Amino acid sequence: MSHPAMFPPKREPQAAVNRIVDSTAIGYVLDDCNAGELMRADTHRLTADDVEKLLRERPGVYGYELVNGELVELMPNSLPHGRVAARLSAEIDTHLRQHGGGRVYVEAGFVLPLAVDSERLRFPDIAYVSAETLATRGGEPETGYARFAPDFTIEIDSPSNTEEDVLQKVQDYLDAGVRLGWVIHVRSRSATVYHPDGSARLLREHDALDGEDLLPGLSIPLRSVLD
Repeated sequence: MSHPAMFPPKREPQAAVNRIVDSTAIGYVLDDCNAGELMRADTHRLTADDVEKLLRERPGVYGYELVNGELVELMPNSLPHGRVAARLSAEIDTHLRQHGGGRVYVEAGFVLPLAVDSERLRFPDIAYVSAETLATRGGEPETGYARFAPDFTIEIDSPSNTEEDVLQKVQDYLDAGVRLGWVIHVRSRSATVYHPDGSARLLREHDALDGEDLLPGLSIPLRSVLD
């Protein structure tokens, strides 16, 4: 399956941020007079570390990913989105507690090692990182974002996401090394399973989500997380 090459249009932040860069430091200034517009004092690309610093110093500014050095706003999740995320993460966590094999994360930040954008920061709705990956990466980072790709990601479609948004995220994950991806389509009561070879498979609500070789034995009836 081919994925779209274009990026979705950048959403403007809720609070304007004027990023000032000089030879010694990076500062952030909120501009209350121009809310809703991202202003930049130069052409310097933001990095994931810049985003972490911004969010730490300005608690009122939050909910952004980083694409091509620019902030992209994440829209608030709907109640059905949150319900499905809670059920899926609980199912995976229960499986891991019974069988071991890694950890599951909800909306955790990952800086994806992409050739086209090595600072691309994404927050999958759900991410699984195997014990092997955690071991090779020295365990969970105590601070900041994980600078590696998870092994498995789940995105939950919602009215605030366009199809281009979701497919771009799937492409980013697979290009970064994710081995399995699920997209849950709440409104159509279906799901799509993606693999690194570009193949995709549509599941209906009577089908089951399978952990495959990443999480052997994990089988989640799609209907059970949608109802």
